[in-house]
Amino acid sequence: MFSRQIAGAGRNEWRAGASLGLLIGGGFALQAVGQVYTTPSKSAFITGLTTPLVPLVAFVLFRVRPSIENMLGVCLASIGGALILMPRGTTGVNIGDLWTLSCTLLFALHITLMSSYAPRFDVRALTVLQIGVATGVFLAVWLTIRLCVEVLGAEVLPPAVAREAMALGWTWRIVWQLVYLALIGTVTTFLLWTWGQARMSATHAAIIFSLEPVFATLFAIATRGMNEWIGWRAGFGAALILAGIIVSELRWSEQRSNAKR
Repeated sequence: MFSRQIAGAGRNEWRAGASLGLLIGGGFALQAVGQVYTTPSKSAFITGLTTPLVPLVAFVLFRVRPSIENMLGVCLASIGGALILMPRGTTGVNIGDLWTLSCTLLFALHITLMSSYAPRFDVRALTVLQIGVATGVFLAVWLTIRLCVEVLGAEVLPPAVAREAMALGWTWRIVWQLVYLALIGTVTTFLLWTWGQARMSATHAAIIFSLEPVFATLFAIATRGMNEWIGWRAGFGAALILAGIIVSELRWSEQRSNAKR
């Protein structure tokens, strides 16, 4: 099914898939590098800045002005995400924070362009193309690191980079994890993601993406118990995110413009 869609993809479709693949692949790579030098909580908090960045990127690229209800939804979701993800007891900015901030811009670009490309091209082809390009980027980087380690030695590379050249100890558990991440966490997720963004604006998608820490917390509680509960501040933040999504679904602007007519 997917191979037929790829074979029939045109030049514009390939260009769209390649650009999305480069953005999402580069974003994940920068996020991984950033996590080496910063804390998980700070990484999650900075990545959450994608939500307020998307309306700005959409305006710069396409001159798309978000509606009043969408901007209110962005504000509520951003405040809610900050309450959930804001790290406690950490001060100062380190190099990992800057790497992660760079990935946030790439994620915002990806969401914005996805809302432009998804309605115009086949969802299945666009999904496979961006995954394929991102995989090619990671494979090329990994092979380059392995070559540098073999020729120059691991000591000439930063420890975080040299670690990527270490041999993986294969077990059935690792194989199962890779299969799950490939089929469910990547192919299925990107297919649904692309299908959904063909039917909504980039700003609306960014607001929905702000639900990620909410579902992550609920899943952690379901699988690991109430010790994963992170307090009433986070609960209030989750309520604000849900309120932001509900507000963004309203059509005040359309009703007002229709009333004027």
